[in-house]
Amino acid sequence: MTRNLVAAAGAEGGMAGDGNGDAAAPAEVTDLLARIEMAEPAEVPMLVQLLARTPELQQAQGANALRAARALSVHGGPQMFSIAGELAARAHRDGVPGAGTVFAECADKMSLLSGRPQQFGTVVTTHLGDLVLAPVDGSVDDDSRARMGLPTLDQRRTEIDRRNRELARERAADGGLPPGQRMCRVWRDPSPEFLTAQLAAHPEGCWADGDELTLACRSDAVGLLPGPVIELPMWRVGAEDGNGRSNGTDGSHGNLWALSVRIERLSEAVIGYGFWPLDDGGGLLGGQRGPVPHRFRGPDAPAEVPSHPDDELRGLTQTHTLDSTSLRTRRTITVYLPPNHSPAERLPVLYATDGGMIGPYIRRLDAGVANETVPRFVLVAAHSAPMGGYGNERAMEYLPGFDNDRFDRHQRFFVEELSAWAEQSFGVSDDRSQRGVFGASDGGGHALAVGHMHRDKYGHAMAYSTGMPPNEQMNWNAAEAPFVHLCAGTLEGGFHQATEAWAAWLHFAKSPHDWTERVCGHDLIQWIEELPRAVTRAWG
Repeated sequence: MTRNLVAAAGAEGGMAGDGNGDAAAPAEVTDLLARIEMAEPAEVPMLVQLLARTPELQQAQGANALRAARALSVHGGPQMFSIAGELAARAHRDGVPGAGTVFAECADKMSLLSGRPQQFGTVVTTHLGDLVLAPVDGSVDDDSRARMGLPTLDQRRTEIDRRNRELARERAADGGLPPGQRMCRVWRDPSPEFLTAQLAAHPEGCWADGDELTLACRSDAVGLLPGPVIELPMWRVGAEDGNGRSNGTDGSHGNLWALSVRIERLSEAVIGYGFWPLDDGGGLLGGQRGPVPHRFRGPDAPAEVPSHPDDELRGLTQTHTLDSTSLRTRRTITVYLPPNHSPAERLPVLYATDGGMIGPYIRRLDAGVANETVPRFVLVAAHSAPMGGYGNERAMEYLPGFDNDRFDRHQRFFVEELSAWAEQSFGVSDDRSQRGVFGASDGGGHALAVGHMHRDKYGHAMAYSTGMPPNEQMNWNAAEAPFVHLCAGTLEGGFHQATEAWAAWLHFAKSPHDWTERVCGHDLIQWIEELPRAVTRAWG
Protein backbone atom coordinates (compact mmCIF):
# COMPACT_ATOMS: atom_id res chain seq x y z
CA MET A 1 0.00 0.00 0.00
CA THR A 2 2.79 2.47 0.88
CA ARG A 3 4.62 1.86 -2.42
CA ASN A 4 1.37 2.44 -4.33
CA LEU A 5 0.82 5.70 -2.48
CA VAL A 6 4.33 6.86 -3.30
CA ALA A 7 3.81 6.07 -6.96
CA ALA A 8 0.46 7.83 -6.98
CA ALA A 9 1.84 10.94 -5.30
CA GLY A 10 4.86 11.12 -7.56
CA ALA A 11 3.10 10.47 -10.85
CA GLU A 12 2.00 14.06 -11.32
CA GLY A 13 3.32 15.55 -8.09
CA GLY A 14 3.45 19.32 -8.02
CA MET A 15 2.28 19.65 -11.64
CA ALA A 16 -0.93 21.32 -12.71
CA GLY A 17 -3.38 22.88 -10.33
CA ASP A 18 -4.16 26.25 -8.85
CA GLY A 19 -3.46 25.19 -5.27
CA ASN A 20 -7.12 25.65 -4.48
CA GLY A 21 -9.62 23.07 -5.68
CA ASP A 22 -12.19 24.01 -3.01
CA ALA A 23 -15.08 24.29 -5.45
CA ALA A 24 -15.21 20.53 -5.93
CA ALA A 25 -15.53 19.77 -2.23
CA PRO A 26 -18.98 18.66 -1.00
CA ALA A 27 -20.63 20.99 1.49
CA GLU A 28 -20.80 18.31 4.21
CA VAL A 29 -17.03 17.85 4.03
CA THR A 30 -16.23 21.56 4.12
CA ASP A 31 -18.63 22.02 7.05
CA LEU A 32 -16.99 19.22 9.05
CA LEU A 33 -13.52 20.58 8.30
CA ALA A 34 -14.53 24.01 9.55
CA ARG A 35 -16.00 22.50 12.73
CA ILE A 36 -12.83 20.46 13.35
CA GLU A 37 -10.60 23.50 12.97
CA MET A 38 -12.74 25.55 15.39
CA ALA A 39 -13.55 22.79 17.91
CA GLU A 40 -12.28 22.36 21.44
CA PRO A 41 -9.56 19.66 21.67
CA ALA A 42 -11.88 17.20 23.43
CA GLU A 43 -14.39 17.39 20.57
CA VAL A 44 -11.93 16.90 17.71
CA PRO A 45 -11.58 13.07 17.76
CA MET A 46 -15.35 12.57 17.46
CA LEU A 47 -15.59 15.04 14.57
CA VAL A 48 -12.66 13.38 12.80
CA GLN A 49 -14.43 10.02 13.07
CA LEU A 50 -17.50 11.60 11.47
CA LEU A 51 -15.32 12.99 8.70
CA ALA A 52 -13.78 9.59 8.02
CA ARG A 53 -17.25 8.02 7.72
CA THR A 54 -18.54 10.68 5.33
CA PRO A 55 -18.94 9.10 1.83
CA GLU A 56 -18.37 12.46 0.13
CA LEU A 57 -14.84 12.64 1.58
CA GLN A 58 -13.56 10.74 -1.46
CA GLN A 59 -14.67 13.65 -3.63
CA ALA A 60 -12.54 16.21 -1.76
CA GLN A 61 -9.96 17.92 -3.93
CA GLY A 62 -7.18 20.48 -3.63
CA ALA A 63 -6.88 22.43 -0.40
CA ASN A 64 -9.84 20.66 1.20
CA ALA A 65 -8.23 17.29 0.52
CA LEU A 66 -5.12 18.55 2.32
CA ARG A 67 -7.18 19.89 5.24
CA ALA A 68 -8.88 16.51 5.58
CA ALA A 69 -5.57 14.66 5.32
CA ARG A 70 -4.08 16.74 8.13
CA ALA A 71 -7.10 16.19 10.37
CA LEU A 72 -7.11 12.44 9.81
CA SER A 73 -3.35 11.96 10.17
CA VAL A 74 -3.04 14.05 13.34
CA HIS A 75 -6.26 13.12 15.16
CA GLY A 76 -7.48 9.90 13.55
CA GLY A 77 -4.88 7.42 14.72
CA PRO A 78 -2.82 4.88 12.75
CA GLN A 79 -5.87 3.37 11.05
CA MET A 80 -6.39 6.68 9.24
CA PHE A 81 -2.89 7.02 7.74
CA SER A 82 -3.83 5.25 4.51
CA ILE A 83 -6.82 7.43 3.62
CA ALA A 84 -4.98 10.55 4.83
CA GLY A 85 -2.09 9.67 2.53
CA GLU A 86 -4.42 9.22 -0.44
CA LEU A 87 -6.03 12.60 0.21
CA ALA A 88 -2.64 14.29 0.59
CA ALA A 89 -1.42 12.66 -2.65
CA ARG A 90 -4.50 14.02 -4.44
CA ALA A 91 -3.82 17.51 -3.08
CA HIS A 92 -0.17 17.22 -4.05
CA ARG A 93 -1.13 16.37 -7.64
CA ASP A 94 -3.34 19.46 -7.58
CA GLY A 95 -0.29 21.53 -6.66
CA VAL A 96 -1.38 22.45 -3.12
CA PRO A 97 1.64 23.68 -1.10
CA GLY A 98 2.46 21.46 1.88
CA ALA A 99 0.54 18.45 0.58
CA GLY A 100 3.68 16.55 -0.37
CA THR A 101 5.00 16.83 3.17
CA VAL A 102 1.77 15.48 4.69
CA PHE A 103 1.73 12.63 2.17
CA ALA A 104 5.35 11.73 2.97
CA GLU A 105 4.61 11.74 6.71
CA CYS A 106 1.68 9.34 6.23
CA ALA A 107 3.71 7.05 3.98
CA ASP A 108 6.58 6.94 6.47
CA LYS A 109 4.30 6.21 9.42
CA MET A 110 2.63 3.37 7.51
CA SER A 111 6.02 1.88 6.66
CA LEU A 112 7.23 1.98 10.26
CA LEU A 113 3.97 0.53 11.58
CA SER A 114 4.37 -2.40 9.20
CA GLY A 115 7.89 -3.06 10.50
CA ARG A 116 9.74 -1.56 7.53
CA PRO A 117 12.05 1.48 7.38
CA GLN A 118 10.58 4.80 6.34
CA GLN A 119 11.20 6.13 2.84
CA PHE A 120 11.25 9.92 3.09
CA GLY A 121 12.78 10.44 6.53
CA THR A 122 10.01 12.50 8.11
CA VAL A 123 9.60 10.52 11.34
CA VAL A 124 11.82 11.46 14.27
CA THR A 125 11.58 9.44 17.48
CA THR A 126 13.29 9.82 20.86
CA HIS A 127 15.76 7.62 22.72
CA LEU A 128 16.97 8.51 26.21
CA GLY A 129 15.92 12.09 25.52
CA ASP A 130 17.79 12.36 22.21
CA LEU A 131 15.94 12.98 18.95
CA VAL A 132 16.57 10.08 16.57
CA LEU A 133 15.75 9.79 12.87
CA ALA A 134 13.80 6.54 12.44
CA PRO A 135 15.43 4.06 10.00
CA VAL A 136 15.34 5.09 6.33
CA ASP A 137 15.47 2.51 3.52
CA GLY A 138 17.15 4.59 0.80
CA SER A 139 14.46 3.99 -1.83
CA VAL A 140 13.71 7.72 -2.20
CA ASP A 141 16.41 10.15 -3.33
CA ASP A 142 16.82 13.76 -2.29
CA ASP A 143 15.39 15.06 -5.59
CA SER A 144 12.14 13.23 -4.82
CA ARG A 145 12.20 14.66 -1.30
CA ALA A 146 12.60 18.15 -2.74
CA ARG A 147 9.53 17.63 -4.95
CA MET A 148 7.61 16.81 -1.77
CA GLY A 149 8.86 19.97 -0.09
CA LEU A 150 11.21 18.06 2.21
CA PRO A 151 14.84 18.73 3.19
CA THR A 152 17.60 16.34 2.19
CA LEU A 153 18.51 13.56 4.60
CA ASP A 154 21.78 15.30 5.42
CA GLN A 155 19.89 18.50 6.21
CA ARG A 156 17.46 16.55 8.38
CA ARG A 157 20.29 14.86 10.30
CA THR A 158 22.14 18.16 10.73
CA GLU A 159 19.03 19.78 12.20
CA ILE A 160 18.47 16.83 14.56
CA ASP A 161 22.09 17.04 15.69
CA ARG A 162 21.80 20.80 16.27
CA ARG A 163 18.66 20.36 18.34
CA ASN A 164 20.16 17.50 20.36
CA ARG A 165 23.12 19.69 21.25
CA GLU A 166 20.79 22.45 22.40
CA LEU A 167 18.84 20.02 24.58
CA ALA A 168 22.02 18.47 26.02
CA ARG A 169 23.41 21.92 26.92
CA GLU A 170 20.13 22.81 28.63
CA ARG A 171 20.23 19.60 30.68
CA ALA A 172 23.83 20.23 31.68
CA ALA A 173 22.87 23.68 32.93
CA ASP A 174 19.63 22.65 34.63
CA GLY A 175 20.87 19.58 36.52
CA GLY A 176 18.73 16.60 37.34
CA LEU A 177 17.09 14.18 34.93
CA PRO A 178 14.00 14.48 32.72
CA PRO A 179 10.86 12.95 34.28
CA GLY A 180 10.84 9.17 34.02
CA GLN A 181 14.47 8.91 32.87
CA ARG A 182 17.42 7.45 34.76
CA MET A 183 19.98 8.56 32.17
CA CYS A 184 20.28 11.39 29.67
CA ARG A 185 22.88 13.09 27.51
CA VAL A 186 24.47 16.32 28.74
CA TRP A 187 26.94 18.53 26.91
CA ARG A 188 29.40 21.11 28.21
CA ASP A 189 31.28 21.71 24.94
CA PRO A 190 34.57 20.16 26.07
CA SER A 191 37.63 21.41 24.23
CA PRO A 192 39.99 19.06 22.36
CA GLU A 193 42.73 20.07 24.81
CA PHE A 194 40.62 19.10 27.83
CA LEU A 195 39.65 15.73 26.35
CA THR A 196 43.23 15.01 25.32
CA ALA A 197 44.41 15.62 28.88
CA GLN A 198 41.62 13.47 30.30
CA LEU A 199 42.42 10.63 27.91
CA ALA A 200 46.02 10.74 29.06
CA ALA A 201 44.82 10.37 32.66
CA HIS A 202 42.11 7.81 31.79
CA PRO A 203 43.45 5.72 28.89
CA GLU A 204 40.36 3.47 28.84
CA GLY A 205 38.37 6.55 27.82
CA CYS A 206 35.98 6.90 30.76
CA TRP A 207 35.76 9.14 33.83
CA ALA A 208 33.10 10.42 36.25
CA ASP A 209 32.42 13.83 37.73
CA GLY A 210 29.57 13.71 40.22
CA ASP A 211 26.60 12.14 38.45
CA GLU A 212 28.08 12.70 34.98
CA LEU A 213 30.00 10.04 33.09
CA THR A 214 32.13 10.96 30.07
CA LEU A 215 33.39 8.52 27.46
CA ALA A 216 35.97 9.62 24.91
CA CYS A 217 38.32 8.11 22.36
CA ARG A 218 40.13 8.73 19.10
CA SER A 219 38.84 7.03 15.97
CA ASP A 220 38.70 7.60 12.22
CA ALA A 221 35.23 6.02 12.04
CA VAL A 222 32.37 8.09 10.62
CA GLY A 223 30.48 7.58 13.88
CA LEU A 224 30.80 5.78 17.22
CA LEU A 225 28.44 4.22 19.74
CA PRO A 226 29.73 3.33 23.25
CA GLY A 227 27.54 0.21 23.58
CA PRO A 228 25.98 -1.84 24.90
CA VAL A 229 24.52 0.10 27.84
CA ILE A 230 24.84 3.74 26.76
CA GLU A 231 23.45 3.50 23.24
CA LEU A 232 23.78 7.16 22.29
CA PRO A 233 26.07 8.23 19.43
CA MET A 234 29.24 10.07 20.37
CA TRP A 235 29.99 13.53 18.96
CA ARG A 236 33.12 14.80 17.24
CA VAL A 237 34.97 17.49 19.16
CA GLY A 238 36.85 20.29 17.41
CA ALA A 239 36.37 23.09 14.90
CA GLU A 240 34.37 22.37 11.75
CA ASP A 241 36.20 22.41 8.44
CA GLY A 242 34.65 23.43 5.13
CA ASN A 243 33.21 19.97 4.55
CA GLY A 244 31.43 19.78 7.90
CA ARG A 245 34.10 17.48 9.34
CA SER A 246 35.54 18.36 12.72
CA ASN A 247 39.26 19.01 12.96
CA GLY A 248 40.93 18.93 16.34
CA THR A 249 43.19 21.86 17.12
CA ASP A 250 45.94 19.37 17.88
CA GLY A 251 46.03 18.21 14.27
CA SER A 252 44.00 15.08 14.87
CA HIS A 253 41.73 15.84 11.89
CA GLY A 254 38.49 15.27 13.71
CA ASN A 255 39.23 11.86 15.19
CA LEU A 256 38.39 12.92 18.76
CA TRP A 257 34.98 11.75 19.99
CA ALA A 258 33.11 12.25 23.27
CA LEU A 259 29.81 11.57 25.00
CA SER A 260 28.68 12.74 28.43
CA VAL A 261 25.65 11.33 30.24
CA ARG A 262 24.02 12.03 33.58
CA ILE A 263 23.12 8.79 35.37
CA GLU A 264 21.01 8.33 38.47
CA ARG A 265 23.08 6.70 41.28
CA LEU A 266 26.19 6.74 39.10
CA SER A 267 28.42 6.01 42.10
CA GLU A 268 26.77 2.56 42.34
CA ALA A 269 27.01 1.77 38.63
CA VAL A 270 28.88 -0.98 36.84
CA ILE A 271 28.79 -0.35 33.10
CA GLY A 272 30.51 -2.25 30.33
CA TYR A 273 31.40 -0.37 27.17
CA GLY A 274 33.18 -0.60 23.86
CA PHE A 275 33.52 1.96 21.08
CA TRP A 276 31.51 0.53 18.18
CA PRO A 277 31.85 2.07 14.69
CA LEU A 278 28.77 3.34 12.85
CA ASP A 279 28.04 3.66 9.14
CA ASP A 280 26.98 6.80 7.26
CA GLY A 281 23.34 6.18 8.16
CA GLY A 282 24.02 5.96 11.88
CA GLY A 283 23.64 2.18 12.07
CA LEU A 284 26.21 -0.24 13.45
CA LEU A 285 28.89 -0.90 10.85
CA GLY A 286 28.09 -4.22 9.22
CA GLY A 287 25.05 -4.50 11.50
CA GLN A 288 27.26 -6.07 14.16
CA ARG A 289 27.58 -5.21 17.84
CA GLY A 290 31.22 -4.93 18.86
CA PRO A 291 33.26 -6.23 21.79
CA VAL A 292 32.91 -4.86 25.32
CA PRO A 293 36.51 -4.66 26.56
CA HIS A 294 36.10 -1.87 29.14
CA ARG A 295 34.18 -1.43 32.36
CA PHE A 296 33.33 1.51 34.62
CA ARG A 297 32.75 0.64 38.28
CA GLY A 298 31.60 3.41 40.63
CA PRO A 299 33.07 3.77 44.13
CA ASP A 300 29.84 2.58 45.79
CA ALA A 301 29.17 -0.29 43.37
CA PRO A 302 29.28 -3.94 44.49
CA ALA A 303 32.82 -5.24 44.71
CA GLU A 304 34.14 -7.04 41.66
CA VAL A 305 33.60 -10.79 41.90
CA PRO A 306 36.81 -12.87 41.66
CA SER A 307 37.29 -14.73 38.40
CA HIS A 308 39.54 -17.52 37.11
CA PRO A 309 40.88 -17.50 33.54
CA ASP A 310 39.74 -20.41 31.39
CA ASP A 311 43.16 -22.05 31.56
CA GLU A 312 43.28 -21.77 35.37
CA LEU A 313 39.92 -23.24 36.33
CA ARG A 314 40.05 -25.49 39.39
CA GLY A 315 36.96 -27.35 38.30
CA LEU A 316 36.20 -28.95 34.95
CA THR A 317 34.19 -27.66 32.00
CA GLN A 318 32.84 -30.22 29.55
CA THR A 319 30.92 -29.94 26.28
CA HIS A 320 28.45 -32.66 25.33
CA THR A 321 25.89 -33.27 22.62
CA LEU A 322 22.48 -34.61 23.58
CA ASP A 323 20.11 -36.19 21.06
CA SER A 324 16.68 -34.85 21.97
CA THR A 325 13.54 -36.76 21.09
CA SER A 326 11.38 -33.76 22.00
CA LEU A 327 13.34 -31.22 19.95
CA ARG A 328 13.98 -33.71 17.12
CA THR A 329 17.56 -32.54 16.90
CA ARG A 330 20.85 -32.50 18.76
CA ARG A 331 21.54 -29.84 21.33
CA THR A 332 24.93 -28.85 22.76
CA ILE A 333 25.28 -28.90 26.56
CA THR A 334 28.03 -27.21 28.59
CA VAL A 335 28.64 -28.69 32.05
CA TYR A 336 30.68 -27.31 34.93
CA LEU A 337 31.89 -29.78 37.58
CA PRO A 338 33.58 -28.57 40.80
CA PRO A 339 37.12 -29.72 41.66
CA ASN A 340 37.45 -33.44 42.36
CA HIS A 341 33.82 -34.07 41.55
CA SER A 342 32.39 -37.52 42.22
CA PRO A 343 28.89 -38.66 41.13
CA ALA A 344 28.51 -40.17 44.59
CA GLU A 345 28.30 -36.64 46.09
CA ARG A 346 24.79 -36.11 44.71
CA LEU A 347 25.50 -32.38 44.48
CA PRO A 348 22.94 -29.62 43.94
CA VAL A 349 22.40 -28.86 40.27
CA LEU A 350 21.54 -25.67 38.41
CA TYR A 351 19.99 -26.08 34.96
CA ALA A 352 20.63 -23.04 32.76
CA THR A 353 19.71 -21.70 29.34
CA ASP A 354 22.06 -20.00 26.85
CA GLY A 355 24.90 -22.45 27.38
CA GLY A 356 26.84 -20.87 24.54
CA MET A 357 27.34 -17.78 26.73
CA ILE A 358 28.00 -19.57 30.01
CA GLY A 359 31.79 -19.15 30.05
CA PRO A 360 31.93 -15.84 32.00
CA TYR A 361 29.61 -17.31 34.63
CA ILE A 362 31.78 -20.41 35.04
CA ARG A 363 34.93 -18.31 35.59
CA ARG A 364 33.36 -16.55 38.57
CA LEU A 365 31.55 -19.59 39.93
CA ASP A 366 34.79 -21.58 39.81
CA ALA A 367 36.64 -18.88 41.74
CA GLY A 368 33.89 -18.86 44.36
CA VAL A 369 33.91 -22.64 44.71
CA ALA A 370 37.71 -22.63 45.00
CA ASN A 371 37.74 -20.05 47.81
CA GLU A 372 34.67 -21.65 49.44
CA THR A 373 32.41 -18.62 49.16
CA VAL A 374 30.21 -20.58 46.73
CA PRO A 375 29.05 -24.12 47.63
CA ARG A 376 29.98 -27.11 45.51
CA PHE A 377 27.36 -27.71 42.83
CA VAL A 378 27.02 -28.77 39.19
CA LEU A 379 26.00 -26.41 36.38
CA VAL A 380 24.25 -27.91 33.34
CA ALA A 381 23.72 -25.30 30.61
CA ALA A 382 21.80 -26.17 27.45
CA HIS A 383 22.68 -24.09 24.40
CA SER A 384 19.90 -22.14 22.70
CA ALA A 385 18.50 -22.90 19.27
CA PRO A 386 20.80 -21.64 16.49
CA MET A 387 19.76 -18.51 14.62
CA GLY A 388 18.03 -19.57 11.42
CA GLY A 389 15.44 -18.54 8.90
CA TYR A 390 12.43 -19.20 11.12
CA GLY A 391 12.50 -16.09 13.28
CA ASN A 392 13.75 -15.87 16.84
CA GLU A 393 13.77 -19.59 17.65
CA ARG A 394 15.40 -18.90 21.01
CA ALA A 395 12.41 -16.84 22.14
CA MET A 396 10.00 -19.39 20.65
CA GLU A 397 11.56 -22.09 22.82
CA TYR A 398 12.09 -20.05 25.98
CA LEU A 399 8.91 -17.98 26.26
CA PRO A 400 5.26 -19.07 26.40
CA GLY A 401 2.86 -17.42 23.98
CA PHE A 402 5.06 -17.16 20.87
CA ASP A 403 5.00 -20.69 19.49
CA ASN A 404 3.19 -23.10 21.78
CA ASP A 405 4.46 -26.22 20.01
CA ARG A 406 8.12 -25.13 20.14
CA PHE A 407 7.77 -24.03 23.74
CA ASP A 408 6.14 -27.30 24.84
CA ARG A 409 8.76 -29.43 23.08
CA HIS A 410 11.58 -27.42 24.66
CA GLN A 411 9.93 -27.82 28.06
CA ARG A 412 9.96 -31.61 27.66
CA PHE A 413 13.61 -31.48 26.60
CA PHE A 414 14.71 -29.17 29.42
CA VAL A 415 12.64 -30.59 32.27
CA GLU A 416 12.65 -34.29 31.42
CA GLU A 417 15.44 -35.25 29.01
CA LEU A 418 18.14 -32.88 30.24
CA SER A 419 17.65 -33.65 33.93
CA ALA A 420 17.48 -37.42 33.36
CA TRP A 421 20.73 -37.25 31.37
CA ALA A 422 22.47 -35.12 34.03
CA GLU A 423 21.37 -37.38 36.87
CA GLN A 424 22.64 -40.45 35.05
CA SER A 425 25.88 -38.87 33.79
CA PHE A 426 26.99 -36.82 36.80
CA GLY A 427 25.02 -38.13 39.75
CA VAL A 428 23.36 -34.76 40.44
CA SER A 429 20.60 -34.57 43.01
CA ASP A 430 16.99 -35.27 42.09
CA ASP A 431 15.79 -33.64 45.32
CA ARG A 432 13.58 -30.60 44.57
CA SER A 433 15.35 -28.45 47.16
CA GLN A 434 18.69 -29.19 45.49
CA ARG A 435 17.57 -28.35 41.95
CA GLY A 436 17.34 -24.91 40.36
CA VAL A 437 16.78 -23.28 36.98
CA PHE A 438 18.59 -20.16 35.78
CA GLY A 439 18.33 -17.73 32.88
CA ALA A 440 18.83 -14.07 31.94
CA SER A 441 16.81 -11.86 29.59
CA ASP A 442 14.53 -14.24 27.63
CA GLY A 443 16.24 -16.98 29.64
CA GLY A 444 14.93 -15.23 32.76
CA GLY A 445 11.41 -15.52 31.41
CA HIS A 446 12.11 -19.20 30.78
CA ALA A 447 13.33 -19.72 34.36
CA LEU A 448 10.13 -18.18 35.75
CA ALA A 449 7.93 -20.22 33.40
CA VAL A 450 9.72 -23.46 34.27
CA GLY A 451 9.73 -22.68 37.98
CA HIS A 452 5.99 -22.00 37.91
CA MET A 453 4.91 -24.84 35.61
CA HIS A 454 7.17 -27.44 37.23
CA ARG A 455 7.29 -26.19 40.80
CA ASP A 456 7.31 -29.79 42.04
CA LYS A 457 10.73 -30.30 40.44
CA TYR A 458 12.67 -27.08 41.19
CA GLY A 459 13.25 -25.45 44.54
CA HIS A 460 14.91 -22.35 43.06
CA ALA A 461 14.27 -20.15 40.01
CA MET A 462 17.03 -17.64 39.30
CA ALA A 463 15.58 -15.16 36.81
CA TYR A 464 17.53 -12.09 35.76
CA SER A 465 16.27 -9.18 33.65
CA THR A 466 13.16 -10.86 32.31
CA GLY A 467 11.17 -8.89 29.77
CA MET A 468 7.85 -10.57 30.60
CA PRO A 469 5.87 -9.24 33.59
CA PRO A 470 3.68 -11.62 35.62
CA ASN A 471 0.32 -12.60 34.19
CA GLU A 472 -2.65 -11.49 36.29
CA GLN A 473 -4.36 -14.80 35.56
CA MET A 474 -1.38 -16.86 36.72
CA ASN A 475 -2.22 -19.41 39.38
CA TRP A 476 0.84 -18.78 41.58
CA ASN A 477 0.71 -20.82 44.78
CA ALA A 478 3.21 -19.34 47.23
CA ALA A 479 3.23 -22.46 49.39
CA GLU A 480 4.34 -24.63 46.46
CA ALA A 481 6.40 -22.09 44.51
CA PRO A 482 10.18 -22.18 44.20
CA PHE A 483 12.32 -19.54 45.89
CA VAL A 484 12.73 -16.88 43.19
CA HIS A 485 16.02 -14.97 42.86
CA LEU A 486 15.48 -11.76 40.86
CA CYS A 487 17.99 -9.24 39.54
CA ALA A 488 17.75 -6.36 37.07
CA GLY A 489 19.50 -3.08 36.28
CA THR A 490 18.02 0.40 36.50
CA LEU A 491 19.36 1.24 33.02
CA GLU A 492 17.69 -1.57 31.07
CA GLY A 493 14.25 -0.08 30.57
CA GLY A 494 11.45 -2.59 30.10
CA PHE A 495 13.52 -5.48 31.43
CA HIS A 496 13.88 -3.67 34.74
CA GLN A 497 10.20 -2.77 34.80
CA ALA A 498 9.10 -6.37 34.16
CA THR A 499 11.49 -7.83 36.73
CA GLU A 500 10.48 -5.23 39.31
CA ALA A 501 6.84 -6.12 38.61
CA TRP A 502 7.70 -9.73 39.45
CA ALA A 503 9.27 -8.60 42.72
CA ALA A 504 6.09 -6.71 43.63
CA TRP A 505 3.92 -9.65 42.57
CA LEU A 506 5.87 -12.09 44.72
CA HIS A 507 5.88 -9.66 47.64
CA PHE A 508 2.10 -9.29 47.68
CA ALA A 509 1.69 -13.04 47.13
CA LYS A 510 3.95 -13.62 50.16
CA SER A 511 6.03 -15.91 47.97
CA PRO A 512 9.69 -16.43 49.01
CA HIS A 513 12.04 -14.39 46.85
CA ASP A 514 15.06 -12.10 46.75
CA TRP A 515 15.11 -8.94 44.64
CA THR A 516 18.42 -7.27 43.77
CA GLU A 517 18.40 -3.98 41.88
CA ARG A 518 21.70 -2.82 40.40
CA VAL A 519 22.73 0.27 38.48
CA CYS A 520 23.52 -1.56 35.26
CA GLY A 521 22.19 -1.94 31.75
CA HIS A 522 21.07 -5.06 29.90
CA ASP A 523 24.62 -6.21 30.32
CA LEU A 524 26.29 -9.50 31.18
CA ILE A 525 28.26 -7.99 34.07
CA GLN A 526 25.40 -7.85 36.58
CA TRP A 527 24.27 -11.41 35.79
CA ILE A 528 27.71 -13.00 36.08
CA GLU A 529 28.32 -11.20 39.39
CA GLU A 530 24.93 -11.99 40.91
CA LEU A 531 24.73 -15.69 40.01
CA PRO A 532 27.43 -16.78 42.52
CA ARG A 533 25.51 -14.91 45.23
CA ALA A 534 22.26 -16.63 44.25
CA VAL A 535 23.89 -20.08 44.29
CA THR A 536 25.27 -19.35 47.76
CA ARG A 537 21.86 -18.11 48.88
CA ALA A 538 20.27 -21.32 47.61
CA TRP A 539 22.71 -23.97 48.82
CA GLY A 540 25.35 -22.27 50.95
